[in-house]
Amino acid sequence: MDYTNSEIRKSIANSLKELRELYDLKQKNVSEILGVDPASYRNWENERSTPSISMLYEIAKIYKVSINRICGLEEKNTVMKVESPNEYNKSFYGESKITDLDNYEKQLVMQIRRLTNEDKRKVGKCITDLLKEREQG
Repeated sequence: MDYTNSEIRKSIANSLKELRELYDLKQKNVSEILGVDPASYRNWENERSTPSISMLYEIAKIYKVSINRICGLEEKNTVMKVESPNEYNKSFYGESKITDLDNYEKQLVMQIRRLTNEDKRKVGKCITDLLKEREQG
């Protein structure tokens, strides 16, 4: 199937808005997570421009979807809203879904998704160390 530039631009805009709203984020939150000017992000959602391929890759990473999904070339049912892995987490942390997090916590999660696995381990170690310090002192 052939797609025109305007069809792909519209699909990208719709997907960006849909995914952002699914995670209950504001355009400003997503632009901060991605490190882009809020006006640029707004233009993507308003079909005035489109993100670069590298930015589409970053967006796909934070929402855990494919670039094809964002471009409208894949079924929408591929969106997976991140949930805690089991009931233990719900009882331990008192949260069952990422949507239970406040906006700052959601931004942290989205930023962590952009890191390499090695950097994620470093962040995890820092958090563990901070929690240990807090418990001890």
